[in-house]
Formats: sequence, C-alpha cells, structure tokens
Amino acid sequence: MRTQRTWACKRHTLILPIFMLVLGLGCDNQYYDERLQMEVQQLDNDLENRWSTSGVVVLAITQNGPADKAQLEIGELISYVIAEYPIQSTRDFNTAMKKAMDEDNNLILYLKDKPPLRIATRRSGDKVGLKVEGNGTVRVKEIQHGTPAANTDIQVGDIVEKIVDERKIYSLGDYKKTLKEFSKQQVTFRTTELIGVKIAAVNALGNLGDVRAIEPLVALFKNSTELSLRKAAASSLERLVELSALNELFQQFQRANVDRLPADSLQAHQLEAAAILGLLTVDRAENMATLKAPFGTQFRHRSEALYQEINEGQLVELVQQYIQLDVEPEQEIRRACLAMLGVLKPTSAIDALITVLKNKTEIPGIRFQAGLALSHIGEPAVDELIAAFEGEDASTRDIAASALGSIGGTKARNRLIQALENANEPAIQLTLVDAIAKIGDATAMQALERQRERFQQDDSGIRIFLDEVFKSF
Repeated sequence: MRTQRTWACKRHTLILPIFMLVLGLGCDNQYYDERLQMEVQQLDNDLENRWSTSGVVVLAITQNGPADKAQLEIGELISYVIAEYPIQSTRDFNTAMKKAMDEDNNLILYLKDKPPLRIATRRSGDKVGLKVEGNGTVRVKEIQHGTPAANTDIQVGDIVEKIVDERKIYSLGDYKKTLKEFSKQQVTFRTTELIGVKIAAVNALGNLGDVRAIEPLVALFKNSTELSLRKAAASSLERLVELSALNELFQQFQRANVDRLPADSLQAHQLEAAAILGLLTVDRAENMATLKAPFGTQFRHRSEALYQEINEGQLVELVQQYIQLDVEPEQEIRRACLAMLGVLKPTSAIDALITVLKNKTEIPGIRFQAGLALSHIGEPAVDELIAAFEGEDASTRDIAASALGSIGGTKARNRLIQALENANEPAIQLTLVDAIAKIGDATAMQALERQRERFQQDDSGIRIFLDEVFKSF
C-alpha cells in the first residue's frame, strides 16, 4: 500500500530492533541522512527485480530526531520525494515551474476550488504553456494553444495555490541529490511498506545465531498483525532452537579455539545436523570437520549464550500455547512450534502434545508432528502415548504406536507386542510391526518371528513386510 505524508507515518516498534541487529551484517549501500537523522539503504538488485519497484529503504532512525518525531516507519521503501512550493507571487510560480520541469518533466498544479492537475512535458525544456500574474493572489493570465496546459481544465483567472514536484527515487544517489535540491522546501515522502525487506531481516536473525535475536523475534511472533512476518519469526525461532541444540558440538571447537577438528572426534548426528544447517563441512577423506565462514566460525563464540537463553523455559511456555488449532489457525506456525518442542524435549509439554495428537479436526501432518515431538521427549511420554493408543481413533493409534516404537524400552515394547498379537486390521498390524522392528531387541524380534509363523501361509502385505523386516536384520 502506498502512502504519502510529511516524513511518512507510524514507526513499527517491533521491526526496529530487528533492523538494528541486521545492520551488524554491514552494507556498502547505506547513507545516514543528517537532515532527518535516519539511515537509509539502496534497494538491492534482487529485491528491485523481484517487486518491480525502486527506492531506498529506511533502516534505522535516531531517537528523538526529526524522522523519529514524525514517526517514520522502519522498513518502508521511499519511492518518491515530494516538495511543495506555495505560490504567492509570479516569481514563486516561475521558480517552482523551472525546478520541477527541469528535473522530472512533470508537476502537480493546485488551483483554488479545483482538483489537482498533473501536467507533463515530453522532455526537459519544453514549455508548459502557462503564464500568471499577481502578488499575494496569483492568477492564470494566459494559456498557450498546443501546449500541455491547453489540454487541461485550466482557465484564465484561476487562482494558483501551489505547485508540487514529485521526484521518483531510483537510487541512493537520486535520494541524496533530491534532498539537497529540496533543502529549503517542505518535503513529503511517498512510501511503500516493503514487506519483503522485513521478512529478509527476520530470516537473517535466524541465521545469525545471536542470543539478542530472541527477544525481538518473540515480540514479533506474539504481537504482529502481519501473518507473513509472524511466519518468518516462527521459522527463525525454530532455526535458533535447532542451532542451540548444537551447543555441545560447537563448544568443542570453542574450547580448542579452532575452526577445524577431526570428524571422528565429534558426534556423527550433530555433525550431520550442522552440515544440513550450512554451518560446517565434513571431509571424510581427510577426516576433518571445518566450520564455514561467516556464520559457522562466528557461532562457536555464540552457541553457549544462545543455548542458555533458549533452555530457560520461557520459549517452551510460549510455543506450546501455539500448537493448538483453536489458538493458532496458521498450520505453518503450529508446525514450527511443534518442531521446536521436539528439539527442546520439555516434559511440561506432554499433555499439550497429546491434545494435538488426539485432535480429530487437526490435519494429519500436524498430528504426526506432535507424535514425533513426543517420541523425542522419550520415556516420560510413554504412559500418555499408551493411553492415547488405547483410544478408538485409528489415526491416533497409528501415530502413538509409531512414537512408542521410536522411544523403545520395556514398557513400550511389551504394549506394542501385546497389541500386535491381538490386532486383526492390516493397517494397524503394519504400523505395529514397524514400531516393534524399530526397537529391535531380542524380545521384539522373537515377537515378530511368532507373527511371521502366524502368517506362514498368507501372501498378504503383513507377511511380505515381515519378510522384509527380517532381511534387514
């Protein structure tokens, strides 16, 4: 949505700390405007091409400066700078007309009791075709035939109130030049809230792995009315949680004060996770794990603080509220919150996760994600999962059985074996076989062998699946 106002509009307080943090990444195309006491950045080529627009983006505002007092909004795209020329004399008119037409070849003329008129010439130097007279009150004296003025609703005798000069901003150079030329005029901006720039900033915070990102992301997640920003905040928080889980790995690099370590001295699953997140590379031939610059090499200095903050418990309390369909309608956000609980493994979230698992109105993928989170919590969730398995809903039974198989242990194994021996429905039989095979201890395999003998003369899917299970052992 485009807006026009003096120094623009309301500042988005949730976005301010995000942009201030992202500024730490550095940029070669920034400019601090002394007049307005704000920092702007040229819209980079990728964003310009993507949104078919141009201008400069407001990145930071000095507290209590002119832009701050006028509530200019962080993240807006300044696409036009507009100057107003009040007309009180013939000289005012001629000066304003010359400045406007020399640079932009168009202007907006305000006549008393008439709508604003936009007048444009083909090129700089062409005549508008309008002459005025008077001081104090300036009136149209003459309209020349065949000129742009003759093709409008201007009449001799009309009172000229002001001329408005709109300058399209294509680059940081345009912005600086225009503000210099308009140094004595009242300036208005035409701005666009460029949501893509904000989303990029929010995503960048997830990549930084900096503990300072948590507070502004949480505030944005809880309070923003813009769904795309809330989704981006949830995604960035999810990444920060995933990063925090790698603290043990990165502390090994930190204690050794190096960016390379022998791969076989590190936990394989953490190495794989860090590689997927783009933080390091593993050379199996050389048996070396190397942190990637800049985020991987920087993160070893940040991981401990992030881990401590993430695991304090406040984030757990927040996200488990938003896994419920009646609280959060956006499934992408619910999925991100469930994924965070799966990494954090809080026992306090078991009841909330079971509620999601058993919710028949929830989409299957979200219910499965709840089961996955419960399987990561492990042994403390076994009793609740067994209780959920006892229900009549087939989907709940299926997901609960799979989660119990992932957790393993005597209690989960024995309940799954008992269920398989009494099950008659092929679908649940297959799920139970798969769950018991995950446990894979001697008792589990003996139970599956008994089932294979039970289906000895059967050519059904369950017998074929059992044969495949034993081939893999």
